[in-house]
Amino acid sequence: MATLKSSKSLAGGRVRTVGVEYRGKQTRTGNSLGFRFEGALFKSHPEFNGEVRAHVIAPGQMLVSAMTPIYEESDPVLDAFLAFLAKDMEDHPEQIKPLSADLMERIERLTQGITVDPDEDLGDEALL
Repeated sequence: MATLKSSKSLAGGRVRTVGVEYRGKQTRTGNSLGFRFEGALFKSHPEFNGEVRAHVIAPGQMLVSAMTPIYEESDPVLDAFLAFLAKDMEDHPEQIKPLSADLMERIERLTQGITVDPDEDLGDEALL
């Protein structure tokens, strides 16, 4: 049974439920193993009716993405983070605070004289 965790979101011109939990379990499919989910998942999110890709993002955590991208140049981890952020903003709007003029001035002082080339190749090494 699907459990509602959030409200609705507009995606691709259609209203879709986001943040819903769907239950499933491992099952045998021919000579392979697969996952079986309740039908409500595929009715609510037809983008998962085709081919999917799974990314193991942490022990015991897997992100399943539709192979047909909803957005051009979609990044599944970034998409998941943005969905999490949108849900948190919907659930806790009281925590959203505008940038103050003082903080904007401080940012400008700290970045004054710094030029940035958005096309600069930063290499393959992690920068953090």
